Parts: sequence; structure tokens; C-alpha cells
Amino acid sequence: MKAWKKIVPAIAVLGLVLTACGQGNSDKSSNSSSQESSSSVKSSNSSSSDSNSSSSKSSSDESSSNSASSSHTDNKLGNEKLPRQNSAASKISGDKANYNVRYSTDGATFNKKTYSNASSASQQVNYQSSDSTKGLPSVDLGYSVKGHEDRGAGQAYVSTNFGNWSLVSHANMENGSDKAVENAKSAVKFIQSNSLPIPQSKGNIQIESDTESSVTWQEGNSVYTVKAPNATAALKMATSIK
Repeated sequence: MKAWKKIVPAIAVLGLVLTACGQGNSDKSSNSSSQESSSSVKSSNSSSSDSNSSSSKSSSDESSSNSASSSHTDNKLGNEKLPRQNSAASKISGDKANYNVRYSTDGATFNKKTYSNASSASQQVNYQSSDSTKGLPSVDLGYSVKGHEDRGAGQAYVSTNFGNWSLVSHANMENGSDKAVENAKSAVKFIQSNSLPIPQSKGNIQIESDTESSVTWQEGNSVYTVKAPNATAALKMATSIK
């Protein structure tokens, strides 16, 4: 009987030990599952990060490609300086000595022609000297710039000179229109805050109220001409050449 009483407590203790071991294993299994789940989440986040990085790199590569394409178009003529228009929307023909660039966005053009000597090139600029307007009525164009006006046969011409440049504004006088003066004033105002190319030796701005306007200047044996649907567009193109 005494032996039996000793065995019963021993069995009870053994049961408690086994129960504790089972609970410990269960906790370890639970922790292991939790760690595996956490590892899976980290792996997923890593994959997402890799995907985002790949997408970012792709966008960067595409941007670089577009930039290179634009630069390539700008440099088809070597180191020639072109108006800062959208090169992707332009068509270039010719070579470095004689070429034409047409911009499909607004129909504007930029042209270069090279002549045998500077004298021949100068004759193509159509520069108007101040002597040609002597005796004509004067008109204030603003910014202390004085112009001269020539009217007749329904046409009006306003001319002025500044530096090595001449400016001629032409318009019809239908219904008493004073467009020639208005356009000349607008051009003078624009030029006050925008630098024209430095001609060697002459340049001319021809403003037409009904047709395209142009900016032409000489550099040695070469003559450059910008043409655009209106005077403002032509002047913006010419002053964008740096």
C-alpha cells in the first residue's frame, strides 16, 4: 500500500512535465510559423521594392533616350546654333553651309545661306539705312526710339534704326488702320528685354501685318533668316538663338 502511494505522486509529476513539454513545443511551432510569415512579408516587400526600382530605372532610361534624341536632332548640323524650338517637331534639310529648318508646330522656318564673300551676303540682308527715311514724318515708338512713317496708295511703312539693325513695319491702311505703327511699337518693346543676335555687319527686321514676318542678319559670308506667321513669333525665335 505504501508503495502504491509513492507511485501515484510520481505519475502525477510525470504528467505535468509532459504537459509542459507539449506546451513548449507548441509555442516554438507558433513562433516558427510567425517567423516564416514575417519572412514572407519581407520577401514580398523586397519584390515590390525591386519592381519599383525597375520601373524607376525604366522611366529614367526613357527620359535619357528622349533627351539624347532631342540633342541628336539639334546637332545634325554640327555646332550650328538653332532656335530653341521643339526639335522633335522640326524637319532639317541641307548641310552646315546651306540649310533650312521647318517647324511643323507653327510653320516657322530658320534658314542659312552662304555666299562667296561678305559683300554678296550683305546685299541679301535688305538693311534700310536711316538716310532712306530723311525728310519723312517722325513717329514716337517708345523707349526714346524715333521712327519715320511713309504713307501712300493705301499702304503705310514705319522704319527705324538701332545699332546695326533696321526695322521696317508694313501694313494696309484699310478703315484707317494704324497697324504699321502699332506693330513697330510692339517690336521695339520686345527688343528692350530680349537680345537680338549680333550681326556682322547688318541685320533687318521686316514686319508684315498680313503675311509672315522675318528677321535677317549677316555673319561674315553667311546670312541667317527666321520667318514666322507673325512678328512676335519671329522675334522670339531670333532672340532664342544663343
